Amino acid sequence: MKKCLKFYISILIILLNQFGCKPSPTKQLDQLLEEGTIFQSAIFCEKNKSLLSERETECAEVTKKVKLEIDSIISRKLDLGIAPVIVEKNKGAEIEEFLKVHTQMGIRYWEIWKSNVILE
Repeated sequence: MKKCLKFYISILIILLNQFGCKPSPTKQLDQLLEEGTIFQSAIFCEKNKSLLSERETECAEVTKKVKLEIDSIISRKLDLGIAPVIVEKNKGAEIEEFLKVHTQMGIRYWEIWKSNVILE
């Protein structure tokens, strides 16, 4: 009897893991704000805008920080003249994903970013 009970509990655990008991979007955002980068948080906010309406303030704040970071990187181009700006590959990939999901920022920055930044 014990073996059957253990078997059923194992199956139940496997099924719960397979179908996932995913945390709510607000909990996921809290986790990203605590453990992730500002870019990951901003991307999550943009992708889940309708589910995070009560967290609009935090999302606006993290998006503002991302915009300031992008502005800072692009303004380095002015200091370097002809040379492109070199950005760490992981950070650059997160910025590029952000520009793809955040339409307004993408329209504003995508061409400038692609023509002036190299990821290494």
